[in-house]
Amino acid sequence: MIFSNIIIFMVSLSAVAHTRAPESAKNGTIDCEEHLSCTRCVNETLCSWSLERQNCVHPEELSENLMVHVEADCPQFTVAKQAWVKDVPYSYTVTVSNDKKDFVAFLRRSTITCSLHTVQVKGRVDQNDIKCDQIKRTQADFAQHRQTIYFYYVRLNNNSVTLRLDNDADYYVPNYDRECGPKRDDSCVTCTWTADGYANHFKRCSSANRCTGLYQFYDRRHAVNFTDAPAAVAVMMPGRCANATVASAVPVTAPRTGGTAVLVTVKNHRILAEKKTVHVTVAGRSCVNVRTVGNETIACTVERPAPGQASAADGSPTEGWISVEYGPRQKFVVASAFPFKLVDPRLTDVSPTCGPLSGGTTLDIGGEHLDTGNGVKVTIGDGAACAVIDRRWDRITCVTGARVAAAGIVNDTVNVSFDNGTVVRHAGRNKYFAYTADPELDAATSPLAGIASGGTAVPVRGRHFSCARNTTMAVHVRDGTVRRTGCQVHNDTFMVCRSPTLSPDDVAIPAATVRPQQRPTTPAAAAGRYEYVEDDDDAEAKPIGAFRCDFRVAYNGTAAAVLLTAEYRVYADPVLDGFETDGRAVTVFGRDLRHWRSDVAVELLRPDDSSPADPRRCDVTSAGRRRIVCVPRNSSADLDAVRALNVTVGVSYGRVVHRRPSVRPDDDHVWQRPWTHGRTTTAVAVLAALSSLLCGGCVALLCRRKITNRYTHSVTRAPLFELHAPADRNNSIIM
Repeated sequence: MIFSNIIIFMVSLSAVAHTRAPESAKNGTIDCEEHLSCTRCVNETLCSWSLERQNCVHPEELSENLMVHVEADCPQFTVAKQAWVKDVPYSYTVTVSNDKKDFVAFLRRSTITCSLHTVQVKGRVDQNDIKCDQIKRTQADFAQHRQTIYFYYVRLNNNSVTLRLDNDADYYVPNYDRECGPKRDDSCVTCTWTADGYANHFKRCSSANRCTGLYQFYDRRHAVNFTDAPAAVAVMMPGRCANATVASAVPVTAPRTGGTAVLVTVKNHRILAEKKTVHVTVAGRSCVNVRTVGNETIACTVERPAPGQASAADGSPTEGWISVEYGPRQKFVVASAFPFKLVDPRLTDVSPTCGPLSGGTTLDIGGEHLDTGNGVKVTIGDGAACAVIDRRWDRITCVTGARVAAAGIVNDTVNVSFDNGTVVRHAGRNKYFAYTADPELDAATSPLAGIASGGTAVPVRGRHFSCARNTTMAVHVRDGTVRRTGCQVHNDTFMVCRSPTLSPDDVAIPAATVRPQQRPTTPAAAAGRYEYVEDDDDAEAKPIGAFRCDFRVAYNGTAAAVLLTAEYRVYADPVLDGFETDGRAVTVFGRDLRHWRSDVAVELLRPDDSSPADPRRCDVTSAGRRRIVCVPRNSSADLDAVRALNVTVGVSYGRVVHRRPSVRPDDDHVWQRPWTHGRTTTAVAVLAALSSLLCGGCVALLCRRKITNRYTHSVTRAPLFELHAPADRNNSIIM
């Protein structure tokens, strides 16, 4: 039995396929001899297990029959785990199964010796069992402890070959000073592992164990010949002890400056820590103020770096294991399989760079290692809080709080504090945040206006617009319905919105004022089948509805302020009624055109559509309530060839307008020109002669009828005929 003053073993979480990478494998070759059991051997490429020699070799080295090349052919060994009590004879028994290679027959032909420390007894084969002669321990063997653990193994053929078992724990046999029953291992931790050429076995029981009380055992020996190797340090490879391991840690990264609280979960920590002092190390840095929380959790705080302990030149993290040391006497260490990192958080960008004093702006802070530690606090400038709502490795998202108004715009640094320790400040171009005053509307902005079909520009003036994002205009119509449209901010004092499309139900227009649309040319116009018509006798266009309008101003997607305006007025859609040209300009006739000059676009439509689009544009030069005048962008355009126009008002209303049919000119427009310009009197004379003949004919006809009527029996008082002067489209009299 071996006891050591200092016992260290390391337990890891994740499993690996092999005990360790052989040095020969690193050099491109495979060293089969390092594998000390059948299953481990045959799972290595190009290795086979010799049952006769009980070692791992290359297949070409041996040609004997007792060779195993696949795991399915490996014999299985089971060791009886009955309790061994003092003064009761005990026989170490190994049962062989899965004997596909007749290994038991080979054992029957072999001499068998059982070794128990320095004691050797004979062994034999009984059916499929290897049985060692009985041995008895006396009270003298239990002078110091109630339990003694023995290392027991079997040798073959004059001790020249050692029988290799797959489970290293089967070599260790516990011996008790009295009968303990099935609960003899309650409140105990047992681990067995092989690493770096050494076999290790550790067992620790707490005082709650009724069989042994507080008890600790550790044995270390050479894995090849099983001779003692009482070294102070033993390292356990990952996944070899599930009931004594660092299972997790929160967090697994911390700022290099220290101050982060870490919670380390160790399986069966209460058993391991009884009457022990505990020291925790993370990535080579001490974790101080250690205390136990619950049965399996240790709390500690990462120690601040020593003076002069600088970060890596390239800013890379310092990485290492979490180790939990139990001491001071018979010391042992449990270590994690996962790394712990000490990092240097860094800020790289801030978006957006401004927001209102009232707060509510969603702020994105970019950088590196921003998820380190347990918690983070963000402040702006002299302490304005920014509530963190999301945190990742490369980004922190927070919502700004309100701040007292400042004189002008102040560019403030963004401060990020980790675990009440490390503070990272961010300043510079596009790396600061500025609080601005809340947006305001000018009093002259109200009322706003648009047409029923929507899509016209609604200019809005005010202050503090430049920082706004995703601004929308909302018009509240009948029955609580809200029509929303987008706005575009141009500068700090001006933005342009688009009027919403309203239906007749939105404005409750009387049926008499709605008529079908004619040939809409935009999707929005085609969506409805009506247009608003007002009384032609009105001198000026009048609104057909007035509603409350408000603006939702957003900063990086988050609502920050709502601005209310007193009134939004809706006007009837413009009515277009043909056009005329004079060779230089185009005049479009209609109604309700004056207010929308900036929204009107005119395009010439020719029979031949092969000309580029831009030369077909006709630039509006003036707009009145009943007409629009435009000049073609192409000065050489043949206006006589234009038979129709595409006229749009805003982005929703559009019509195809046709040329007016030719009519007789009125007096003012044409017939005065010959007289005015001194033309020859020939035409005048002809007209005078024709007028004289017409008048003479009329007089003769009247005289004839008068004479005839004298002899008529019935007398009529009605006039002979009535002259009607038809009105043209401009209400002028046609002569």
